[in-house]
Amino acid sequence: MLNYRKFHLLQSIFSWCSPIVIFLRSTVLVFVCTLMIFGTLLTLSASALVVAEEDASSLFSELKKQVYQIRVIDLASDDKSAIGSGFLISDTGLIATNFHVVSSYVHEPSKYRLEYVDYLGGTGSIELQSIDVVHDLAIGKISIGKIAIGKIEIDKAVTDISNTQGSNFFSFNLGEMSQGERLYSVGNPLDLGMTIIEGIYNGLIKKSRYKKILFSGSLNSGMSGGPALDSKGQVIGINVAKGSEQLSFLVPVEYLHVLLIKLAEKGPEKDFEQSITEALTNDQRRFYAELLGRDWQKEKFMEAILPTKISDKLECWGHTEDKEEYLYKGVHQHCRSSDDIYLSGTLSTGHFSYSYEWNESTQLNSAQFYNVLERRFDHRGLNNIYEEKDGTNFSCHTEFVTLSQHEWKISSCLRGYKMYRGLYDASFVMASVDTRDKGLIIRGAAAGLSKENVQGMIRKFLEAVEWTR
Repeated sequence: MLNYRKFHLLQSIFSWCSPIVIFLRSTVLVFVCTLMIFGTLLTLSASALVVAEEDASSLFSELKKQVYQIRVIDLASDDKSAIGSGFLISDTGLIATNFHVVSSYVHEPSKYRLEYVDYLGGTGSIELQSIDVVHDLAIGKISIGKIAIGKIEIDKAVTDISNTQGSNFFSFNLGEMSQGERLYSVGNPLDLGMTIIEGIYNGLIKKSRYKKILFSGSLNSGMSGGPALDSKGQVIGINVAKGSEQLSFLVPVEYLHVLLIKLAEKGPEKDFEQSITEALTNDQRRFYAELLGRDWQKEKFMEAILPTKISDKLECWGHTEDKEEYLYKGVHQHCRSSDDIYLSGTLSTGHFSYSYEWNESTQLNSAQFYNVLERRFDHRGLNNIYEEKDGTNFSCHTEFVTLSQHEWKISSCLRGYKMYRGLYDASFVMASVDTRDKGLIIRGAAAGLSKENVQGMIRKFLEAVEWTR
């Protein structure tokens, strides 16, 4: 913060130095003026740092009562199995956190219970009310002042989003923020006690299916679910811990606002697994309706013309492998989404990727080159299911077809989700096999989509392939 007196001091130094340096051109005076200006800037920077620290300290002391540690307690051992953070969002005891913090309880409520720890060390139970698995959010209910909350009355929390500091719950800032604005993230890192982390608002992540705020601060494990605040103490996002990285992301508070309104209108959810199924089904329907409904732009890739930039929500990279010992050259392009949806410690979904690989050789004979294609003819991109309870085994089909006057070997694989009926993981790989020294391999992989969208995705890729000659 640069107040008037400090600005006037800096202005005075420039006013005094400029004419002397210009008219006398003295090396000594130039040096002296430079030292004066540099020293003043250091003083102002240090002063700004002190003000920022005071702001963070003041904010933390005023709002720490509204932030809690969230614990998932294993019933058998009666000890914590997972921790995170949460914050009060209504005067009736509603508390917000991340879905992934409470996911163990969601899937196995007979094995776990939820509790909170307040800033004084007091504990209490949490009743889970509503979840948004796509945006990693959950709302629970706690007792305030040791008096159980009865019927949910959250009209005030939903409609009055402009409450100022001093209320007993956090208000939301649903307005636009400017790049570079200072933010304050509050949470319980590594079970070490409540902490405030200062950072900068860096806008929204560009290559993403969902809005995510880029935060230049280190969010450690345990801070997930805590609030990220503006300078007025209003919530602008919810922490998502990334493990000591200097760049983290926040879930925009607008998604929490929507979930809060849904809870007010429909009441607490009775079947969380059904809620997850519906949310995933609707989310994949929207994404693939847009993806498959648009005209895919095409560009030349070696001797083929292939879809490129099929969605502005995907990130793409390329590389070339041409080591002498390989005896062939491989040119690669990979595109994928970065929006995997956390369901449990053994299951995630939402993945989408595709890749192109061009191989050619002037040193291998036709049989040797075909062996190269065979070795590289494999399914990739899906490592999202780790236990048998989550999904079926892959069922695969392989055939030879003619496309664009070339012979192709095509393999497609499908597996279903056991808990979320109607959703599947799909993978396909296709390779041109009718030339002796060059060949194209195309791969695609997607997680958590309907059979209809699986078929639509594969069909669209097959129909899009062209050759330059």
